[in-house]
Amino acid sequence: MSRKLPRELPEKHLLALHAAIDGQSLWKAGRQLLHRCFENHFIVAAFAFQGSEPMIIKRGKPAPPRDSDWWARNMASHPMLYLLVERPELHIIRVTDIMPAEEIKIHPYYLEFMVPDDWLYSVGIVFREEGGERLIGMFSVNRREEQGDFTAEEMKLFERLYPHLEIAFRRVAKIQAGQATTMSLAALLTRLPLPVAVVSWEGGISHINDPARQACLDWNAPEPAHSSTENLSLAALPDDIRDRCVTLARAVDDATSTNAGPPPLESVTVTHPRDASFSAVIERILPQDEPMSAPAFLVRFERDSQEPDPDKLTPALLGQYCNLSTAEKAVAERMLEGQSNSEIAAKLGKSTGTVKKQVESIYRKLGIHDRRRLIALGPLLKNAEFLKGDNEPERD
Repeated sequence: MSRKLPRELPEKHLLALHAAIDGQSLWKAGRQLLHRCFENHFIVAAFAFQGSEPMIIKRGKPAPPRDSDWWARNMASHPMLYLLVERPELHIIRVTDIMPAEEIKIHPYYLEFMVPDDWLYSVGIVFREEGGERLIGMFSVNRREEQGDFTAEEMKLFERLYPHLEIAFRRVAKIQAGQATTMSLAALLTRLPLPVAVVSWEGGISHINDPARQACLDWNAPEPAHSSTENLSLAALPDDIRDRCVTLARAVDDATSTNAGPPPLESVTVTHPRDASFSAVIERILPQDEPMSAPAFLVRFERDSQEPDPDKLTPALLGQYCNLSTAEKAVAERMLEGQSNSEIAAKLGKSTGTVKKQVESIYRKLGIHDRRRLIALGPLLKNAEFLKGDNEPERD
């Protein structure tokens, strides 16, 4: 081998690796680190992240476009694939430890997938979720036949590098999972029939749905009692609501800085200065077990009405429906389909007495007295698809 192994791990490349925040920067830093430490023909990486980058495959050697059939054949015939399933404890795999080079050369995978890329020897570095078996990614360092196999000394170097690569992989996977949650939240907000917005710690809008955009326009309009006709894209968070969010954020920050801990998670109501029936309820969202997620505020706009519209999904009704347990929602959905208590009991594997008690609880929580009123609310509740309960049978 012409390249000497580094006596100390290259600090510059390790710093770049630990600074990676997404798939692209992780690939760049990881490839440069491995290239610095090992002579190679090319390096491959696969990232099975969630979020904005659900799957990334990178190669240090250019390759022609591959269709889905090529990838299907590759995965089906890969001689090491079974190890990823049957040996989850393995995190560094030298191919020749499993299959000698002469045996590799007569394997179907070698002729179709290795010969065209001119490589024979390989070490795979595998990363899994913390505490789980799900694969989140891998690096593969590949060599031509004339470059020789990886030595015992090089395998020790892989072991030294592995903790750094694993930490970087898991950190980026966690960031990606957070982005997936953020995108799910944004998608959920667009489906909410109530005016809801998420406001950042600095008072900017992070996510907002169209009902909330309309509420912002109405709040800022000269006559808030009337619905504004301005374009929804012009909506801006009212100054008094933004200022209250920023004030609350500073109070939390000040309490945290003095080790007093954040104030209790209480909601704050801001009433419109000229329309007492129009208000915004602000609630803090503090991340749990996720230090990289920023705290934020959930802002919910509400209007009081002397004559509530029975055909409108009001905040009160929505809140009451949210208070139903998963089992009660399953019962309510079958009641909306016209099923009797005995039919529901048979379908869900419950006793008739249990279903009767859950029906009474549903009536009490929704503030109604009979099935006719529940059925009248049916179209409203069914339109709020995100509120559907688990329909799988439950046993008490």
